[in-house]
Amino acid sequence: MVGVVIATHCKLGEELIRAAEFIVGKAEQIRSVSVDPQKTPPDALRKEIEEAVKAVNTGNGVLILTDMFGGTPSNICLSFLKQGKVEVISGVNLPMVIRILNIRTDFALSELAETVKTYGQNSIAIAGEKLRRK
Repeated sequence: MVGVVIATHCKLGEELIRAAEFIVGKAEQIRSVSVDPQKTPPDALRKEIEEAVKAVNTGNGVLILTDMFGGTPSNICLSFLKQGKVEVISGVNLPMVIRILNIRTDFALSELAETVKTYGQNSIAIAGEKLRRK
């Protein structure tokens, strides 16, 4: 099973995990890291993310989800990229987390990353647009 780390500003990752578990039940091999660069220096944040990656990795790779590309969480996580071992996706949302928890045993890391990226993009909707189509 691919491990998951969610690294976000403030406690967004923690709450995404909490909401996903509310919907799909308790999840294993998933951790969150809350990033507040004003409270924790970058070296300490990097160490915390590194420990989270090690904690969820059982040999099938780790998918790191961040809130926005170019932000501190994303920038720090990019240093962990390793083809076939660690992948990073920015723009995490709740549908992505739920999807990962439901399918991560069925895919290799690279396939999971691509599937989840597409699913996350497709989960964004303008309600009025969707309702007008019906």
